[in-house]
Amino acid sequence: MSGLAESIRSILFSRGRQHPIPTLDGAYVPNNRLEELPAIGPAVARPDDIAAGSHGEVFVSSFNRLLRLSGPDLDEQSVVATFESPITALARLSDGTLAVGINGAGVRCVGADGSIVATLAEAGGTILRCVTAIAEDPLHGGLYLAVGSTRHDAEDWVVDLMECNRAGMLIYWPRGAATAEVLLSDLAYPNGLEVTDNGQSLLLTESWSHSLLRYRRSNNARGGTELLIDNMPGYPARIAPASGGGHWLAIFAMRTQLIELVLREPEFRREMMRCVDPELWIRPALRATGSYLEPLQGGGIKKLGIRKPWAPPRAYGLVVRLDADCEPMFSLHSRVDGRNHGVMAAREIGNRLIIAVKGNDCLLADHLAAAERLA
Repeated sequence: MSGLAESIRSILFSRGRQHPIPTLDGAYVPNNRLEELPAIGPAVARPDDIAAGSHGEVFVSSFNRLLRLSGPDLDEQSVVATFESPITALARLSDGTLAVGINGAGVRCVGADGSIVATLAEAGGTILRCVTAIAEDPLHGGLYLAVGSTRHDAEDWVVDLMECNRAGMLIYWPRGAATAEVLLSDLAYPNGLEVTDNGQSLLLTESWSHSLLRYRRSNNARGGTELLIDNMPGYPARIAPASGGGHWLAIFAMRTQLIELVLREPEFRREMMRCVDPELWIRPALRATGSYLEPLQGGGIKKLGIRKPWAPPRAYGLVVRLDADCEPMFSLHSRVDGRNHGVMAAREIGNRLIIAVKGNDCLLADHLAAAERLA
């Protein structure tokens, strides 16, 4: 039997865990909650990450610009800094400095006036091309950095997925030091960080393995990892603390059986990547182009003026509320027929949950009391 036929057979008839994409039920039951949320502030081109200010303002990355949004409705916008490449990660530090990941160019710490106060371009002899998340160490003042890939820039994440790479790293940078320490390597595109347990451990998402890890570190020494979730229905992005305990997890795209099949077929993948426009690969996306050439676009064709929300998801929007044990409690969706796809981050700021929707160029806002009533 050919390799392709064997892969199809294994998907259709296997009883094992080879392709265990979980169904969207229980805490993941589909809804239209993300579509029902209001956009807040001005339109923001390609928002990738967000951070809270000290007075209710929101810092957000918009392509290569770092923006400050203020006012009750976040409608007052100013530019903090502009960079030569897109911003790939963002964190506000305890002293008010903003740590910013730059596509292809490492990390820069930016003062309130937009000046650069510290930079890190490499670690362990590797150029930091793809910093995807930043978290401050409250015990020692350093920075944890998730590097999605050492082979590709963050803008080329889909190439890294299609190559089935495990080229990510977790790095610790004593802020201002000339060098940084590689804590973990060979990771499957780490894409989100959250410091927990008063700085004693770290939550780390791995997009290509659809998993959530806990990394323990004590007395500034290297520690081990613990697998908390190993089979998410999609590719996780940022994770952030939730009031009352627990976490908010953004999932930027969904897994499908077709994509899983393609990832098991290296010859097909290489030929597809060589001959086909990347927008038309069999792949997840942050937004659908609407082209009739998209793979499986027929599953979402309108009938009676309605696009089927249960069609195969090329693009999707999903935010998951996890409890203190990292068990899913409920979720907020933008289904195939919606627009709020490609959710990169969801963070509590004041009494609202602010959600960065990269696929629809906007921020969404939900009052925390309303969100928690979904539990």
